[in-house]
Amino acid sequence: MAILSAMLLASKNEKLRMENQRQKRKRAQKRTYIARGGVLSGAEGASRASAAQEGAAEGAAKAAAGPRQRAKPRCSICKSIEHNARTCPKRQAIS
Repeated sequence: MAILSAMLLASKNEKLRMENQRQKRKRAQKRTYIARGGVLSGAEGASRASAAQEGAAEGAAKAAAGPRQRAKPRCSICKSIEHNARTCPKRQAIS
């Protein structure tokens, strides 16, 4: 009797693990939304979906081209790239 209940528990645990893995994969899937308010016709939806796929392909091509360059640091007070906020002449004039 104990062996039978242990086998049933093992079977149930395996089913629960499989369902948990399925739900994890489902949550991890990237979702895209093509609606932007209002009702879409079939043709509009298809054109937006194809545009989204083309945009994703372009993004992948850009990522394959190499890393993006960072913007130069700017002063948070006057937005100049010549100095930073610590050495900003406007900050020194205010103080």
